[in-house]
Amino acid sequence: MRTIREILLTEYIGAIVMGVLIADAISSLVTTIAERVAYHVQVTSQPALAQRFPLSVTYSLLAVLTRTGLYLGLAYLLARWLYPAKQSPSHAEPGSTGHAES
Repeated sequence: MRTIREILLTEYIGAIVMGVLIADAISSLVTTIAERVAYHVQVTSQPALAQRFPLSVTYSLLAVLTRTGLYLGLAYLLARWLYPAKQSPSHAEPGSTGHAES
């Protein structure tokens, strides 16, 4: 796992993957909003379409929220794994004082 982490860090593949995951999550949200607006515009111009082709709000929202949550969650976990938070001095290794010795 250490070798994979080093490759992802040094080749910037990890940052690219995080960017793609975040961009796809945003794209999914924008696509769903555009779909809802287009459906509303079409139904207001032709009311008969609403009865023949109903759009399931629950299904479309559940699908987009699941996909967005999954992608953002994976991007967050990847970021935490690749770029861990710096340790505070209280969590430093025993025997080290945190000061440079002269």
